[in-house]
Amino acid sequence: MSEEKRTYTPAEELEQVNAKLRELVDVDRRVINKKQTLAYMLFDGSRGFNIDGHKDLFNDSILKLSLSFQSTYNVIAGVWDIVDDFLVATVVEKTRTRWGKFVPYIFLGGLPFALLATAYWLLPLVFSPEHVNNFNYLPKLLVYAVLDMLIELTGNFRNVAIGGYMSTITPYPSDRRRLLAVSNYFSIMYSRIPDLIIEFSLDSIKNGLVKSAATKGTDYLIRRQLMVIGPATALLSGLIVSWYATIAKERVHQRIEKPKVLESLKIVFSNRPVLMYMLSNALGSFGTGLTTNDYYRQVLNMTTFETFAGIPSFFFQPYGFAHYNKFAAKYSTKSLYMVSQVFAKTFYIPLWFYGRFLKTKKDGKYFFQGRIPMFPVTAVWECIYATFWGVKSISLAEIGNECNDYIEWKCGYRNEATLSIASAFICKIPARINNILQPRYKQWVGYDQTAYTEGREQPLRAQKWIFAMATILPAFIVLSSMIPMFWYNVDKETRDRMYRELNERRTRMAENLTHMREEEPQQVNAEC
Repeated sequence: MSEEKRTYTPAEELEQVNAKLRELVDVDRRVINKKQTLAYMLFDGSRGFNIDGHKDLFNDSILKLSLSFQSTYNVIAGVWDIVDDFLVATVVEKTRTRWGKFVPYIFLGGLPFALLATAYWLLPLVFSPEHVNNFNYLPKLLVYAVLDMLIELTGNFRNVAIGGYMSTITPYPSDRRRLLAVSNYFSIMYSRIPDLIIEFSLDSIKNGLVKSAATKGTDYLIRRQLMVIGPATALLSGLIVSWYATIAKERVHQRIEKPKVLESLKIVFSNRPVLMYMLSNALGSFGTGLTTNDYYRQVLNMTTFETFAGIPSFFFQPYGFAHYNKFAAKYSTKSLYMVSQVFAKTFYIPLWFYGRFLKTKKDGKYFFQGRIPMFPVTAVWECIYATFWGVKSISLAEIGNECNDYIEWKCGYRNEATLSIASAFICKIPARINNILQPRYKQWVGYDQTAYTEGREQPLRAQKWIFAMATILPAFIVLSSMIPMFWYNVDKETRDRMYRELNERRTRMAENLTHMREEEPQQVNAEC
């Protein structure tokens, strides 16, 4: 005879449910298996598998867009950027499909985006050499503008989708941090391959190591390299991103109701940590557009300078990635973000003083003009940067994910697309100002658009300013961008409590959805 089932009081039943929830919440769960991790690593690395960092060289010296046109066009592009931001936010935020909220747009950021990027790199083939060499040829400028706007629109869909997807790939922060650590570390090596190929190619051409350089000319060979490697990397990365979209999974449930855009914007801008994070991003987006790559190429005439100087840093790179979860268990995401950002950039300040005010005895040139005097200090900076790079890259992603989760914690639903667009919108204001002024900066300092491809040095005034804009200015910009983060009020205790309560809420939601699905067939049978 079977034992009678024991009846529980409502209080005991509630305690059993809470015990089950605590068991689910407190365990460090891992829902992303090894195969999914490997697939995400390849996907994440493919997003940066391109030579977009050489677009300025392509626009200035190969496609030959006048600096005046670039400055004027960037005003129009800035307005378009604002319009398409709100379009993208509205469309993505209201999307509900069987594949999820973001996966369809990840696919859009694969092959369709790659085809547009390929068309961009092949633009010089559309026009005759005479028209390509004409800096102000109107049809060339118009075709470039239309294509750039399409790339911008498609890229916005891709970036919003990928940013939102990362916060829904797993409900467990430690699981997400593990994924970010291995994928970001893999991306350092994998996504650098196209840049390494193009950098070694350009240096070989510039330094006469390619035998045909003397007969065909450096301009022709540089153009050929960019027009071959650009499309090849775009298509390969597009195929991988589209493939990943077929296996991607979103594991954090969205509300069935589609949120109103104005309500979503109000929620985003009324949450203090979210607003402080966006202000920090905005302040960090100011700059001149001139980077260390411009300095290595235009002043030192060695695009691979950073690669060789960074060889010792290879031994320091794994540290931050391997230990991030341990750091996160002791410190808040905010603290890790601020410390890593500051230490990664402030060494630029002594580096600038060293290069700008010391001269060589042999020829009286400044240190920043020579490869030999700049090599050891650049190697030291690369080691410092590599040590903090893992913490810097993961905490940067985690701050955004934390803000998405904070909105869900406070308001009950997620606003990934709106937060992504709002944050990008605030950042794009200074970024667009940079784009408008960057060609003017180049004109002001006496920058020669064709000096690199034609084998001439930049004027001394231009060299000084390129070095300053690539080093000391970014250091002060990063320091100023950290000021709003002092008011980012999610400390470690608040963060841990937020995720405990979110996991409890998500577990209840999943159980409710399961009960609803189980009851649906019974209701249908009853109606029949």
